[in-house]
Amino acid sequence: MSRIAASLLVLAGGASYGLLGSFVKMAYDAGFTPQDVTSSQFFFALMMLAALSAFHWKTIRNLTRSELRLLFLLGVFSAGTTVFYYTSLHYLPASLAIVLLFQFSWIIMLIDYLVVRRKPTFAKWLSLILVIIGTLLAVNVWKTDWRQVSALGLLLGLLSSATYSAFLYWNEKSRSQTPAVVNSFMMGAASVLAICFVFPPNFLWNGTLGQGLWMWALLIGCFGQVFPPILFNKGIPVVGGTLAGLLASIELPVAVVAASILLREPVGAIRWLGIGLIVTGIVVAELLDRVPANKLVKAHE
Repeated sequence: MSRIAASLLVLAGGASYGLLGSFVKMAYDAGFTPQDVTSSQFFFALMMLAALSAFHWKTIRNLTRSELRLLFLLGVFSAGTTVFYYTSLHYLPASLAIVLLFQFSWIIMLIDYLVVRRKPTFAKWLSLILVIIGTLLAVNVWKTDWRQVSALGLLLGLLSSATYSAFLYWNEKSRSQTPAVVNSFMMGAASVLAICFVFPPNFLWNGTLGQGLWMWALLIGCFGQVFPPILFNKGIPVVGGTLAGLLASIELPVAVVAASILLREPVGAIRWLGIGLIVTGIVVAELLDRVPANKLVKAHE
């Protein structure tokens, strides 16, 4: 596979994530609750992953206990991110919820320091400054009437970023040699178990599937739990982790554009400037952090 084709696959994976917020808001507008949308999405995604991984199930026995524990933990973090993010969408505009989710860029830095005491590099600090300024602009902090903004929605949005950060941080430590679709299935199974404790699968018996929930569950499940892992698995080994991180950041502008087109949410020039700074912060963290420290110091001087 060429690097161009692989890059397009990674872009498609990031764009898939970016469409989720608008799809979820549309499902809410159709009359479905966060509980039904969230739980049904994971159940449908798990069935699809089970079918896709059917020919590789024998490889599950190759997973060690530590790998299984890590996959279970990642599944719980994935479920937490979905619950917090989808519920925040019940209270916040999609364009604001996705900006809160993207605070993972500095939360990961905090987790890294708390876990291994690794101090942020110059590139990380620069990235942090850009992300903070970009966030202030993206939420239009000076012109927003915060009395009209749900405090619970803001808290849920930040919690979604915290669990997403944990998912990304510990996902890097996964060294499983089993096919990615099998790993995705195992994480999906753990996610379903975790979701059931928060959102019992009432959709199985309350009649909402027949009212059209199945369509939203299938759509959101595909774009949230099925397409991105497969696309990333095929594209990232070719383009490498650094470029993949940059390409996947397309999720943020796609999410805002989708909210503007599908949900008619207003997005002015100031917000676009903030979104641009957030993406720039991610680019800085991915690229400059790989430049030797002595070169950065000399360039800074």
